[in-house]
Amino acid sequence: MSHDQLVQEVWPDEALAQIVGAYGFAGQSVAVAYYSFNDPNSMIAAYDQTGTVYPLVALGSLPMSGTDLLAVIASIDESGPRIIANYRKEFSELMRQIEAFDPEVGITETSAPGWIFALVALVLGMSESDVSQALRTSNEAVEIDTFIEDDEGRYYLDTRRIIRSVMSYHLAGVDKAVIARSVFVALGSFVSDALRRLLKQWNARAILCIGDLFTYNQILRNQTKGSLSWSAVPVFFPSLEDPNHSLESSEELLQVRLRADITGVEAL
Repeated sequence: MSHDQLVQEVWPDEALAQIVGAYGFAGQSVAVAYYSFNDPNSMIAAYDQTGTVYPLVALGSLPMSGTDLLAVIASIDESGPRIIANYRKEFSELMRQIEAFDPEVGITETSAPGWIFALVALVLGMSESDVSQALRTSNEAVEIDTFIEDDEGRYYLDTRRIIRSVMSYHLAGVDKAVIARSVFVALGSFVSDALRRLLKQWNARAILCIGDLFTYNQILRNQTKGSLSWSAVPVFFPSLEDPNHSLESSEELLQVRLRADITGVEAL
């Protein structure tokens, strides 16, 4: 079964549990960062020895239409309407393009990480290929707002604020390439911060960063790796192409498994 079929045919938490198990961590307690471009169930989570997934922080949904996007940006707080008004004044043609945007895909919103990046490109007036090129040519970054909201005990990264940060920096004249790169840098730092909180309460044997965004986006992967340098437990970024081989050949992982199997061991 392919990854896409797996996600479609089982409940989200069960799908993630099966993915973690496929990487060789069944029966172990691990902290998981799962970011997949098209998967709205991407999240930071805890995975225990029974295979149960405990979501910690998911991604907030963003509208599929440009007019709805502008409305939710304006609704964040009292500064929202001012940012939208200034954007309209400064980038009138771009605002017309945003307001006219509607992919007409049959759903009104999604929390898939790829949609965040698509909207970043939209509000900056960049094509996806422009964004890809920008990520390869820029080495700078600015601070993007990453805020966690609590919805009755379920925690979400407020993706509206990411888009608002992008708009604010564009208004301030920051280079588009720098802004685009900064979104991936911010997400990498956010992953580290969320995992840090999780490991204060979760006795994880390892940290597992999985999903195609970690595999193929070098900025996100490198930022996450660097931000996880504090970790006292092993951190793994297994390959999507041949996950079992890459893990089984890791002497460090084999040691993790051996030590996790010892009765009474509470931490590595």
